[in-house]
Amino acid sequence: MKKKRPPAFALSLILAASACQEKPPPPTDTSARDFLAFATQVEASLENALAEFDAASVRRETPACLAAAWRALEAARMARDQIEKYTVPEGLVAARREELTYLNHIVPGFQAFLAGDAGSAEISKVRSILARGRSHQSRGRAALREASTGR
Repeated sequence: MKKKRPPAFALSLILAASACQEKPPPPTDTSARDFLAFATQVEASLENALAEFDAASVRRETPACLAAAWRALEAARMARDQIEKYTVPEGLVAARREELTYLNHIVPGFQAFLAGDAGSAEISKVRSILARGRSHQSRGRAALREASTGR
């Protein structure tokens, strides 16, 4: 038996109705600035731990590298929890999602690093994961800066 398709006019009515739906207002300058300031603040200890990890890994100081990795992991978890709870207007949801994606690269990246031997291969892997995560953070931050300047 042949499947019936809805008449073309029904599809056009559905399309027209969906086009009439109310669109969310664009984010205000202050909401984008506020969220950017919030994200920067909650990720400050993470950024410090990442800098310590980077410096220790360059020096090949395994104990310092491991300690910084633990601090980064915990700071990323805390930042992720706080950013997940932060309510943003509809226009900033994508930027918030990029920020969370960044943090969701850090958490498993450092979990895997800490489960490994902390050698050069592990350091290389976690740096690669961090670089991919940073690309998400950069996109989110660029969107926030754009929204905060109203461009």
